[in-house]
Amino acid sequence: MSSAADEMRRVYLRTVIVRKPTHGIVRRYHELPYFCLGESLESGFRTTCVRGKVQVSPQFLIRPGHYQPSYEEIFGEDSVDGALAGRVFGFLGFPGKPVQCSSEYLEVEHVKHSVDEVLSQKLDLLDRNEDIVTGIIITPNNQFYPISIERFIASILEDEFSV
Repeated sequence: MSSAADEMRRVYLRTVIVRKPTHGIVRRYHELPYFCLGESLESGFRTTCVRGKVQVSPQFLIRPGHYQPSYEEIFGEDSVDGALAGRVFGFLGFPGKPVQCSSEYLEVEHVKHSVDEVLSQKLDLLDRNEDIVTGIIITPNNQFYPISIERFIASILEDEFSV
């Protein structure tokens, strides 16, 4: 394995999921907002905060034929809506998981406060707003923050489909 692949694996394994959405998020909701925090790579700043929303649609599914189970086996033929149209991005790293994801929103903010201070502020904000769907992730390397987002999604899928 190359050193970049080793680093990506380390990022995946060392990512900390501080806060996840409540149960039923994949089956009932179609948007997973998150804050991904990590030490800033920009000089003069201590933290980089990536805010995004992952769009999840278990109703609109295109998957390679060799992956099992099929859409009909999971949702039944009645769940197919022929009027749906959209752009789809699938994470092939989740074989056997009936979900497709896309990211439609992204905001990057460089902050002079420490990761712990920003984490505390974000947790307070979510509590004040009674937000139960936004996740908070701490990445060990902001250069590879999408790997930490993938870990966040994987942790939700593990919870959703382990029952």
